[in-house]
Amino acid sequence: MFQRLRARLAQWMQPQSELTISRRIHRIEKDLHTLTEAVGEQHDAMSRQLRHLQAGIDGLVRAAYIDPSSLPYPERLTAGRFRLLSQNQEDGIVWSLFQQIGTTSKTFVELGSGATGGNAAMLAGEFGWTGLLVEGDQGKVEYAGRRFPRAKAVCAWITPETVNDLLTQHGYTGEVDLLSVDVDGVDFWVWQAITVCSARLVMLEYNSMFGPDRAVTVPYDPKFNRRDHRFCYYGASLSAMTQLSATKGYRLVAVEPTGVNAFFLRNDVAPQIPACDPAHVYRIPDKYNELIREKQLDVFKWARESGRELVDVG
Repeated sequence: MFQRLRARLAQWMQPQSELTISRRIHRIEKDLHTLTEAVGEQHDAMSRQLRHLQAGIDGLVRAAYIDPSSLPYPERLTAGRFRLLSQNQEDGIVWSLFQQIGTTSKTFVELGSGATGGNAAMLAGEFGWTGLLVEGDQGKVEYAGRRFPRAKAVCAWITPETVNDLLTQHGYTGEVDLLSVDVDGVDFWVWQAITVCSARLVMLEYNSMFGPDRAVTVPYDPKFNRRDHRFCYYGASLSAMTQLSATKGYRLVAVEPTGVNAFFLRNDVAPQIPACDPAHVYRIPDKYNELIREKQLDVFKWARESGRELVDVG
């Protein structure tokens, strides 16, 4: 079945094929549906691959039928989403943004890169960008360094107290094209502390379990580890990240539709791209939304009852 699906995708790329785009998409989706039924949901790894494949098919459909220039913002940015190396479909949104705002140095800083290269992986692996990958796990750093030889991979525990010295030590001060902060916990405080690096585009992970309205974050703890808490206690809300970014001269311009990452432009960059209201563009991952529906989980009530503090920053 996988061989047949690969053949369908290869056929898609052949312009001389007599099949129409609609028939190509239909056949690929039919094969994908058959394969999903055959695999079964109990095989997590295979299911994840199938979800990624479905996202790829959806990207092809959007590319075939949607003209992003005819859409309002932020849909003009998010309609071009696709996934090459990102966690979800951030790659396409990043590409759409840089198509519109241009680049200056083609450099990036990725704080919390993991082994995969994080949100900068496509830029480092496919487009020849250079940059800094920072991760606290030595094994992951070594893997990322081998995978992205044009980038500088550094093992360091990122804190507000150390982040500016870290960037200065490795030569990433001043302007870069992209800064991504994904440290799985005190992201708000790390982003607040950064002063030596000015990125044209900033990507920030937010905690969608905190909802669209309240501007809250977990308190600062230099030893914070997300694994020490229930999955929903980490990071900051979208509203909190938006308010903080505004104080640093940035505006929210898009949110990745699965509800993980948000995109902020420096105010002097591409002023034709308008700011977004976080309450209007907020998204939550389906798995979290389903949990709220099934378990009636109130994260604020749970935090109070379990003695976990939240800081209101609004």
